[in-house]
Amino acid sequence: MVSLSNELKLPPRLGLTRMPDYPSRDGTAIRDYIHILDLAHGHLIALNYLREHRPRVRAWNLGTGRGSTVYEMIKAFSKACGKDLPYEVVARREGDVLDLTANPSLANKELGWKAQHTLEEACEDLWRWTKNNPQGYRQQPPKELLDALTSSKS
Repeated sequence: MVSLSNELKLPPRLGLTRMPDYPSRDGTAIRDYIHILDLAHGHLIALNYLREHRPRVRAWNLGTGRGSTVYEMIKAFSKACGKDLPYEVVARREGDVLDLTANPSLANKELGWKAQHTLEEACEDLWRWTKNNPQGYRQQPPKELLDALTSSKS
C-alpha cells in the first residue's frame, strides 16, 4: 500500500470524511468528478463560442451532472490501478457540504457540449498517465515523440 501511495505521490493514507448524517448512498460526500479530456473539450468549445458570439459575460457549468460519492471514487481508482487505496475515515471538515454536482444543462443547450467519459475511464486514464509519467511533468518527453515531431517538421 505504501509503495502505491509513493507511486501516486499521495500520503500513506487518504483522509476520507464519512458522515452518517449525509443522506448519500454510502454516507460520504457527493462530488462531480470529470475526465480531464471532457473538461478541456468544454473549455475549447466555450472559448470558440465567446469568440463567435462576443457576449459581455457568459458562464457555463462544465461537469457530468452525475454525482459520485467519495467511496465510489476510491473504489473506481482502486480498480483502475489494481490495488486497494489505503484510506482512513476522519471527521468532517468545517464547511463541507453534501453535494457539489454541476448542472451542465446550459452548456449542453448553448454549447452542444456534454461530458462523454465515465468516472471509471477518468480513473483509468489518470492511472495510465501516472504510470507512464512517474516524474510527472518534470520528465523529458519520450524520444519517439520528439523524433516524430522533428520528422513531421522536415
